[in-house]
Amino acid sequence: MPDVKSFENRLAQLNGWWGKITLIGKINSHNVAATILDDMNRTQNKFGELQQQLTQNLLYENVQKLVLDNSSKAQVAIDLLIRNLFERTADVGFLATDNDIREFLAEPQPSRRQTDFIENRLREYVKKYSVYDEIMVFDTQGRLMAHLDENNLVSCSDDPLLSETLASQEDYLETFRHSDLQPNRRHSLIYSRKITETDQKTSKPLGVLCLCFRFDDEIQGIFANLLSREDVGVMTILAVDGQVIASSNEQLVPLRAKFNVDTPLRINTYQGRDYITNTRQTSGYQGFFGLGWYGQMMTPLDRAFHGKPSANRHGDFAGIMEQASSFPAELRNIRKASADINADLGLLVLNGQIASARKNAAEFMPVLEAIKEIGSDIASIFTASVNRLQEVTVMSSHLNNAGFLAALAVDIMDRNLYERANDCRWWALTSAFRQKLAAELSAGDKRQISEILQYINALYTVYTNLYVYNAEGEILAVSDSKQSHWVGNTVDAASGALAALQNPDSQKYSVSPFAVSHLYQNRHTYIYNAAITDLAEPSRVLGGIGIVFDSEPQFSAMLEETLPRDENGRLLNHCFAVYADRNQNIIAVANRPDLKAGDKLDLDEKLFGLSNGRHSSDIVQYNDRNYVLGMAASKGYREYKTRDGYQNDVLALVFIPF
Repeated sequence: MPDVKSFENRLAQLNGWWGKITLIGKINSHNVAATILDDMNRTQNKFGELQQQLTQNLLYENVQKLVLDNSSKAQVAIDLLIRNLFERTADVGFLATDNDIREFLAEPQPSRRQTDFIENRLREYVKKYSVYDEIMVFDTQGRLMAHLDENNLVSCSDDPLLSETLASQEDYLETFRHSDLQPNRRHSLIYSRKITETDQKTSKPLGVLCLCFRFDDEIQGIFANLLSREDVGVMTILAVDGQVIASSNEQLVPLRAKFNVDTPLRINTYQGRDYITNTRQTSGYQGFFGLGWYGQMMTPLDRAFHGKPSANRHGDFAGIMEQASSFPAELRNIRKASADINADLGLLVLNGQIASARKNAAEFMPVLEAIKEIGSDIASIFTASVNRLQEVTVMSSHLNNAGFLAALAVDIMDRNLYERANDCRWWALTSAFRQKLAAELSAGDKRQISEILQYINALYTVYTNLYVYNAEGEILAVSDSKQSHWVGNTVDAASGALAALQNPDSQKYSVSPFAVSHLYQNRHTYIYNAAITDLAEPSRVLGGIGIVFDSEPQFSAMLEETLPRDENGRLLNHCFAVYADRNQNIIAVANRPDLKAGDKLDLDEKLFGLSNGRHSSDIVQYNDRNYVLGMAASKGYREYKTRDGYQNDVLALVFIPF
């Protein structure tokens, strides 16, 4: 730690001079009472004891900053991945019950036309859910009936996961390893489910559906978001046995290297080099923990504390930090103690000067002045060290942490809403919807559409209602029977339905503004829409589907997950977080009951001009309380809000009191 070494070296030099000057005084000033020099020696010893305390605090705060930064990164890496994989478990469950796939597998010998239809349907799926690089449909004998990857030459497989899936009564199986389903990949993450004749698990099996997740692509994106160019460490994902399955630097830490996962924090030696290593289990998401993987951050000990300190972008924190409860009391006490010791030294010097004058010991005066100057220098070093610690280490840690949490919050939101844009477009391609809307609808047809919507909504509980409307905007069916009174009404122009009805492109979707909707009990939400088109004539729009996102609890939960907690897992007092638009309108809030969606957030409007994809932090006062404020502006996820034409800038703001 260069700062600590510099502090100790400067004090060592001053202490050395103090000793030499004291010796000179003893030799040349016999007329002065020895008690004066003894008192000064005791003062020097007090400074020495204080130096040890400050050194310990410098070490502790530097290590704590690194450990907190690294543990946060390791935790976020694994939790973001698990959040994503949770969505995949719903995907495989829903797609395995697709009637088109069932009818295809029920054919004794599907024709080329039928195979092309299914593969085109799967291709449409991957266009929307771009997290998959291959989808495979097998019959019960392991024969590949349809798939997407033209470079994958597999035609039949006896991979055990197929027989295990057919024998399983679980909703899905999750497999990570090398698989002959993708022989050219070093490993595959595959979600598989048995395809049956009906929704009853005990009905006749028809085959197996396999969704192959783009694991390497996803994990490298997570690493890139969490690691800056200045990071000297290596981030890894570990299997339950500690084996590396993903690494941000495979040259330093290759796949299949193995680590101890039983100790969350340790110094370990790997390939002859010492690393400070943080290993974190996933917190899980809605009861899903995946395959028990870990996130790990390794920082080489010889470079852990050699990064350039962040420039002080925010001015002098001394006055603020003095009042901050988060600033260690020990450091305040050390700074006060050094000032007190120096004041005592001043009195001793003055006493010595008086004694020297009485005894005509003029030769002792320079000694006293030199000791006084050294004492003042020592006290200045203490003050400067504490100030530097509070600004560069303690305060920068708070600022970096707040900015990091805000970036995490907005990333979670983008990733979640990416799934919503996918859902509405895929469900709009449901063949039953397209067939029924192409003909004159009977009461039975509308009932069947409602049943399908109910089935979907039961799997995807982040929506309060799904509804289908015709080309005139008349609502034909809903998933929530309690909202059946909306059937027959015309969709609200603000719902985004009109834009969907004007665009037959299966890749397009429309979203309502974040506004109050009667479809969400007169609360603020987003409604996602996509056009339902004719199977025979895809350019002809027959109607659309609207999906009402349950924004209030979902957004609040996203924000609350990112708020800092104490060692017992409780939210820190008075911390809160907000999603807002660039006009300072609140979208969602966590842990602040006096704020609600639709309110204006009373902050400097300049804070809302942050560029997309950037995060920052600052010190603000809000309602007479000082906060470290972390801010981040959304940048989208994959093609969502980056290449799909949808623009909706959202900022996450995390307020941490100090």
